[in-house]
Amino acid sequence: MVRKISPSRIGFMLCCFLLPGLIGTFASFSIPAPLVDAMHQQAALDAVLTAPNPAAQQAAIAALPEAVDADTAAIVATGTGALPVRVAAAIANMRRESVAQARAAAYRIRLMVITMSILGAIFGIMLMGPDRND
Repeated sequence: MVRKISPSRIGFMLCCFLLPGLIGTFASFSIPAPLVDAMHQQAALDAVLTAPNPAAQQAAIAALPEAVDADTAAIVATGTGALPVRVAAAIANMRRESVAQARAAAYRIRLMVITMSILGAIFGIMLMGPDRND
């Protein structure tokens, strides 16, 4: 028995593999999100150190909870020691959290692409199965 493979099935099989590739491509745009977040947090922490006067410095410290993570803001606002030391500790904390966020995002993106690839391949194989001529 000669099995005919239709061009539409071949096209659909290609789509099953191209879909995860496209998902991965679009997901890769979310990879820089933790870096962009870290840059905004760094700017908020720098604003505390570069404030021109004590009132502006207090305003920058008061704005930290909205600009950075709660624990990073707490290091600056309620920590002990000189302000530059507290800001340096907050920056170190923020960077650790940014690395953890980047790793978690990369893991989820890889998992999504792998899952979609496997499901697409299974679906394509099922469609490429034998024709049933009843």
